[in-house]
Amino acid sequence: MIAAAPLRDTPPAPVTLGLAGASRRNLMEAALALLTVGILLGVSFRTLAPFISSLLWAVIMAVPAWPVADRLALRFGGRRTPAALLIGAALFVILSLPLIYLSLTLGEVGQDAWSMLSSVVAQGLPEPPAFVAKLPLVGARLVKLWNQDIHNLPTLLTDSQSVLIVAGQLAFRQMTDLVSAVGEILFGTLLAVQLLMAGPPVLVTLERFALMVGGRTGTSALEVTRQAILAVALGLVATALVEAALSGLGFWLAGLPLAAVFAFACFVLRVLQIGPWPVWILAVLGLWWWQPGHGAALFLGLWLVLGVAGVTRLLGRYMVTRHKALPGPLLFLAALGGLLTWGFSGMFLGTAAIAVVWSLLIDWLRVPNEEAGQVVTG
Repeated sequence: MIAAAPLRDTPPAPVTLGLAGASRRNLMEAALALLTVGILLGVSFRTLAPFISSLLWAVIMAVPAWPVADRLALRFGGRRTPAALLIGAALFVILSLPLIYLSLTLGEVGQDAWSMLSSVVAQGLPEPPAFVAKLPLVGARLVKLWNQDIHNLPTLLTDSQSVLIVAGQLAFRQMTDLVSAVGEILFGTLLAVQLLMAGPPVLVTLERFALMVGGRTGTSALEVTRQAILAVALGLVATALVEAALSGLGFWLAGLPLAAVFAFACFVLRVLQIGPWPVWILAVLGLWWWQPGHGAALFLGLWLVLGVAGVTRLLGRYMVTRHKALPGPLLFLAALGGLLTWGFSGMFLGTAAIAVVWSLLIDWLRVPNEEAGQVVTG
C-alpha cells in the first residue's frame, strides 16, 4: 500500500499531450485548407482576369433579358436555345453593330484629318469660309487671326508640336479603347447567350450560394444586386441608346456630316449625365451657317426639341424613375471615373459596380436597429 501511493498522485500527462497534439493537428489542417483554397482562388482569378470585363457585360445584358428569354422559351415550346440565340442577335444589332460602324467611321475621319493636315502643311491654310466673317461680335477678329496664321503657319506648327503629339496620343488611345470595347461587348454577348441558355439552374446556384453565405440577408442582397443592374441597363444604357439613335436619325435626315460621330457624342454625354444639348446646339448652328437655306437647321431643331426630348422625357418617367439606383452626382462620378480609368466600357462597368455597392449599402442601412427600435433610412 505504501508503494502504490505515488502511482495515484501521478498526473495524466499522456492524455493532456494527446489533446494538445490533436489541437495542433487540427490547426495545421485548417491552415493548409485555407492556403489551398486561397491558391486555387488566386489561380482562378488570374486565369479569368482577361475576361472580367466581358463577364460583367454578360451579366449586365443577361439580367434585363432574362424575363424576355423566359417568355420566348414558352413560345418555342420550352426550348431556351432559340430564345437565347434570338436575344443574342438583337443585342448584336443594338450594341455591337453601331460600335463597329462608329469605329470604321472614326478611322475614316482620322485618315481624312491626317490628309487635310498634310495638305495644310504643304500648301498653307485656305481662305476663311464666308460664314466666319458673318459671325456676330467675333467674325472680324477670327478672319484677322486666320489671315495671320496663313503667313505664320510653319512657326505655329513648330510651336504646337508637343500639343499635337499629345492630342494624337489621346486620340489613338480613345480609338484603342473603343475597339477593345467592341471586342468586350461581342464576347460578353456570347457569354450572355450561354447564361440565357442555361436558364433556371443558374438562378438556383446563385440563390444557394447567397443563402449559404449570408442566409436571408444573402438572398436579399442578391435581389438588391439584380435591381441595381436593371437600373444601369434600363435606366442608363437603354435610355441613352434610344436618345442617341433618334438624334443620329435626325442628323442623317438633315444631311449633317458625320452623323454617327455626333450621335455617339450624344450617347456619351447622356451617360455622363450632362445631356446631349451641347451637341444639339453645335449641330443646329453648323447647319444654319454652312447650308445656304435654313430649312435643314429648322427641321433638326424641331426634331431634337419636340421629338427626341419628348421621347427622352417619357423614358425618364418610366425607366429612370422606376429603375434609379444612384443619385445624380454619384452617377456622374461613377461614369466619369470609369471612363478615365478603364475607357469606354468603364463608363458602364464602373457605374454598375458602384450601383450595386450603393444599393447594398442603402439596403443595409434600412435594416431595423434592434437596440434602438428604429429604422435607419440613410
